Amino acid sequence: MEDKKTDNNEKLIDAAERLFAEKGYSETSIDDICDEVDVTHGLFYYYFDSKEDIVEAITERLMEDITETLEDITNDPILNAQEKFMKLWIKSLQEKKERSYLTSVLMGDSSISRFVYQVYHEAVETMVPYMKEIVEQGVEEGVFDTEYPEQTMRFWIHGRLHQIEKASWDDDINEIFRTIKAEAYIVERLLGAKESFLTSFYEDEYEEKIKELLEEAKEG
Repeated sequence: MEDKKTDNNEKLIDAAERLFAEKGYSETSIDDICDEVDVTHGLFYYYFDSKEDIVEAITERLMEDITETLEDITNDPILNAQEKFMKLWIKSLQEKKERSYLTSVLMGDSSISRFVYQVYHEAVETMVPYMKEIVEQGVEEGVFDTEYPEQTMRFWIHGRLHQIEKASWDDDINEIFRTIKAEAYIVERLLGAKESFLTSFYEDEYEEKIKELLEEAKEG
């Protein structure tokens, strides 16, 4: 019986995420989610009190995915520190595109935002040890120069949370783009990177692609 309950719960979350991605968060109703899985409203409300609760579940799942990704990349014996950092950065951009509706909710006035921030803050304690290990590897390889790997990563991740909280989709896309490009620049400086390796994502051919996914998120 427990397996069936879990299965129904996961199906509802999966359906909601598909619909949010296709139609956008604001355009998806509870009716749509129930129809997608062919279940009654009663079953939906057995698991969730509202549509916002579904976003909470998706966010928790996202955190689990991020933790798994961090573990896989950190423990990869082939990649150097810069490659690990770049791989994580690309993953972050992919998540922005695949879950553009979630970015929209984060940067909007939704009542769910407070919970999302809480989840991210809790995730910091999970993320920092992995990021610290990557930075320490970079210091050993001579590509990063910092005496404070853990504090540097904690400072950056908390700064990113603050940036999300203060961001607004009312801003021009070019200004939003400039903000996230600035983040890459700042991270390189915090790490004492001997050469630019993250800001390259925001130059030339990548610039338009990133602006496109930001537009998708803004419309979501």
